[in-house]
Amino acid sequence: MTYIRETCGCCDCEKRCGPLDIVFIIDSSESIGYTNFSLEKNFVINVVSRLGSIAKDPKSETGARVGVVQYSHEGTFEAIQLNDKRIDSLSSFKEAVKKLEWIAGGTWTLSALQFAYNTLIKQSQREKARVFAVVVTDGRHDPRDNDSHLQTLCVGGVTVNAIGIGDMFNMPEEDETLRSIACDKKENVQKMKLFTELVAEEFIDKMELELCPDPQIVCPDLPCQTELAVAQCIQRPVDIVFLLDGSERIGEQNFQKAHHFVEDVARSLSLARSDGDNMNARIALLQYGSENEHVVVFPLTHNLTYISDSLAQIKYLDSSSNIGSAIIYAVNNLVTKQSDGQRAARRNAELSFVFITDGITGSRNLAEAIDAMKKQNVMSTVVALGSDLDMDVLHKIALGDQSAIFQAKDYTSLSQPGFFDKFIKWIC
Repeated sequence: MTYIRETCGCCDCEKRCGPLDIVFIIDSSESIGYTNFSLEKNFVINVVSRLGSIAKDPKSETGARVGVVQYSHEGTFEAIQLNDKRIDSLSSFKEAVKKLEWIAGGTWTLSALQFAYNTLIKQSQREKARVFAVVVTDGRHDPRDNDSHLQTLCVGGVTVNAIGIGDMFNMPEEDETLRSIACDKKENVQKMKLFTELVAEEFIDKMELELCPDPQIVCPDLPCQTELAVAQCIQRPVDIVFLLDGSERIGEQNFQKAHHFVEDVARSLSLARSDGDNMNARIALLQYGSENEHVVVFPLTHNLTYISDSLAQIKYLDSSSNIGSAIIYAVNNLVTKQSDGQRAARRNAELSFVFITDGITGSRNLAEAIDAMKKQNVMSTVVALGSDLDMDVLHKIALGDQSAIFQAKDYTSLSQPGFFDKFIKWIC
């Protein structure tokens, strides 16, 4: 059930799911890996984005409150609390989730269940709220962990959804563990082969239906708001590499609209104060054509003047397209420095690739390129424009995350506030 924002006149309607308390318990151990941990965070954000309004006040009797526990070895559990007064909107929740950093230690899943119940649910559960816990695990756990915590969440009316990912759940004993976490309710157990399945549109739809089966749509009687509040990557390090298709299919007018979009994005973000700044955003742009045609318009930089001057001098390649070679070139020349092999992207920053393309491209090196992105822990976003799209290629370069593909009918959409603001909120 895809939730589409409806409008009353010109004002956004609000989706309400009733009082909900939801706790996501996500695996942050070494066996998960950084890329899969990032997919877990995207899963949390994508699901919560479907649930309408977040309670403005944690003591409110209406609206959703969402908490997150990330777990690794004993004593390393970290939480976004259900009753955190700073979490009063989707944007503030999203920012808090993106700040969670991969712990990369051991795996004390069962103790994490007890921690989640005692620290988040037991202490702050609202009397009239429906309570859900969503547990994500790859099944690997420390044998020293306490088995008595297995069904800690199965009290007080908590509905537990257990999601097991990977080959561990082919073993009967691990399958039984997963069912026990879900309070012996088989219908609340979901097994997956890959973490990319977490962010598949079909699974997000399923979670939305589970958590909010009967939403109310309420339209406010308010004057129109001319501007939207947009998250701007403040206090969070992000290195963004744009890969712009310069093939003949795009056309020069559309190409100009695309590079104007890149400049508008740069002006909308809070850019880093220097290359050594551990916060905020830096941007790079690569135009690509055929297998050996790659133009670095500008490398990762915080300098808006340099970005603007470089874009003013950009020349359209008007060539063929090979996106696989472009990805490999970007990894070897923008993420790392070709001269000495040192990393150019900041090690503490989220590394994001943004593709502006229709996906019509040569297939050479594409599989190798996807592997290269995964090895660099790239978070991928695709801006897909036009009616003639190769969705198979777009899905591959989005690393299987359908929600990371932004489709629009033409390049004019890039400058429309609805599309632009949605993109900025996503990238931040």
